[in-house]
Amino acid sequence: MATVVELPRLSDTMEEGVVAKWRVALGDKIKRGQVIAEIETDKATMEFESFDSGYVLALVAEEGEPLPIGAAIAVLGKQGEDPKGALESFGGSGSASAAEVAEQAAAEAKADAEAQAEAAAPEPEPEPAPAPEAAPRVAQPAKAVTIDPADQRIPASPIARRLAREHGLDLASIPGSGPHGRVIKADVERAAAEGTAPARPAAVAGELSADTDAWGRPYVSRPDERVRLSQMRKAIARRMTEAKQEVPHYYLTLDVDMERAVVFRSEYNLAIDGTKISFNDLIVKAVARALRDLPAVNSSFAGNEFIRRGDVHVGVAVAVDDGLLVPVLRYADQKSLEVISRETRDFGKRARTKQLRPEEMSGGTFTVSNLGMFGIEEFAAVINPGEPGILAVGAIEPRAVVVDGEVVVRRRMKMTISADHRVTDGAVAAQWLNVVQAYLENPIRLLTDPVSAPA
Repeated sequence: MATVVELPRLSDTMEEGVVAKWRVALGDKIKRGQVIAEIETDKATMEFESFDSGYVLALVAEEGEPLPIGAAIAVLGKQGEDPKGALESFGGSGSASAAEVAEQAAAEAKADAEAQAEAAAPEPEPEPAPAPEAAPRVAQPAKAVTIDPADQRIPASPIARRLAREHGLDLASIPGSGPHGRVIKADVERAAAEGTAPARPAAVAGELSADTDAWGRPYVSRPDERVRLSQMRKAIARRMTEAKQEVPHYYLTLDVDMERAVVFRSEYNLAIDGTKISFNDLIVKAVARALRDLPAVNSSFAGNEFIRRGDVHVGVAVAVDDGLLVPVLRYADQKSLEVISRETRDFGKRARTKQLRPEEMSGGTFTVSNLGMFGIEEFAAVINPGEPGILAVGAIEPRAVVVDGEVVVRRRMKMTISADHRVTDGAVAAQWLNVVQAYLENPIRLLTDPVSAPA
């Protein structure tokens, strides 16, 4: 009997997923363990391997379509077997029936052939417009200029274009739910049923404003664009809203003298072979050692009690195209600067190519977010739910300061802790910042015994 392939849970925080790309097509013969799709989760895009062998009888999920965990995404079975019965037995949790999937595949193939035939056919020569009668030249006010929507490239599947033409709908007015806003068959059918899309206009998609710029050219009015949220962006929106609503944040900022850190990093990199350390590596190491020195900060709130973490696992925020990922450096307090540097670089590279595993982005006890490379002087970050705080690090900048009664230029850096007031009070977080400062202003201590918190 045919087997329904369900959308798997690929991370502990995953609530829904998207088939980002199918690696197989209808009719393909696949083996157990073969990659059949790329699944986009809230943390990464991961390869999904089949648990069964057989022929692909139906691809139920469209690329880019959000589906809940456990939804039917495909059907496997014997060659020529009807997938409809398997889907009906499954309970119809897929995005479409097998009959609709088969009909859509055939219709799209036909539409593709029609589109290719249309592209091959020469366009008819336009009839010449009649010559206007002579008239005296009179200055006229600027008129609104129209733009033919046929000149615009609207991302849509062939079957969606055909259905829009048949229903007389304006394709540009139909919100697309496919990848990158692509209009698919279901979008056109929904618009036709609801009557939400206006009829295709004879000429206009956009109009130029009558107002003009300094050169006498009219301003162009451009339409708004609806951008579908990626699974990662949905997760960020959900978790950051949760954090700001449930976690009482407070913020403390400290200015750090980085002169010795600058010299230390330069000399350290000259003395070692291979991976060179960055300022962020020094900061991560200082944060990890400070968390070990003050265990009260390395804790989390759990209802009627605190959980004081025995290990120090520091998350390092990495900006990616879709949003933000936070891979975790485990046992960061016990690792050398070279190891921290090597792991951080590897995490950053794999984060940007979506190759991080879910387990590499979980279990953090504290997070560091650094925007210094963008010239940001200081900022306050949002706490990752389940952690006691996050350290926001700004740029290292030369600033005039008073040292021993004289104005001198020193390289300084501001850092701001966002802390959970349920876990710590201001005095404890201030004490912890002072320990981080002590490490950075005397970085040789990162290679020796930890400093104690100020009395």
